[in-house]
Amino acid sequence: MKYIQKKLVVVLLLVFMLALPSIASAVTFYDVKLTINGETQTLKVPIDLDSLTKNTTKTFRFVYTFKDGKWVLTSQGQQSIPDKTEPIKITPALPADKSPDEPSTVPSSPDIKGLTANEKQMFELVNSERQKAGLKPLKNDMRLVNLSRKKSKDMIDNNYFGHTSPTYGTPFNALKNNNVSYRYAGENLAGAPTVERAHSGLMNSPGHRANILNPNFTHIGIGIVDGGPYGKMYTQTFIGIE
Repeated sequence: MKYIQKKLVVVLLLVFMLALPSIASAVTFYDVKLTINGETQTLKVPIDLDSLTKNTTKTFRFVYTFKDGKWVLTSQGQQSIPDKTEPIKITPALPADKSPDEPSTVPSSPDIKGLTANEKQMFELVNSERQKAGLKPLKNDMRLVNLSRKKSKDMIDNNYFGHTSPTYGTPFNALKNNNVSYRYAGENLAGAPTVERAHSGLMNSPGHRANILNPNFTHIGIGIVDGGPYGKMYTQTFIGIE
């Protein structure tokens, strides 16, 4: 039987009535099983217990698209997705073709031209934290900005959240393939609807905070792209060349 329409969209609204004690903490994921056209799929629905009180009702929105003969989850209500962050610290040995005494080709301009308003805001927040810690500010590197933007968009397009990209590989691969030399490198990832929430989440995580306040890092590139289940996706790429 051939389908007359190749693409349909169905919106499922799930309403949960939870009887919870007056004091709760953390985010709990509830498994919800849905059966559509004989196919069963399990959705993980996050409930922020800190924000709920007894007999609280919450509504979650799931959008399914009928594609290639099956229903595929294409988006979820952003209000039901918690902010997410992911740090990585990379301290590899210096590339064989570069010695510590060689001058670096990394742009040293401290200006932040070419950044979006959100990227500029996060750049200034990062350097404000370093200033409070008595550290030198990071310099903006547009090569790293472009890599970070590509990584953020890739996570949205390919529906994943992690340091290894199916398109660009690891952060090591991305830097090497774009001829970026470094002595130290690191990557922070975050998903949140606003810059303030993303930055707060990063600073409240020891791993992310360590990257932001790492004295070995000298340059940064921040790439922020709208979209995905968290509202915006953030990638911070750090390198140290001194």
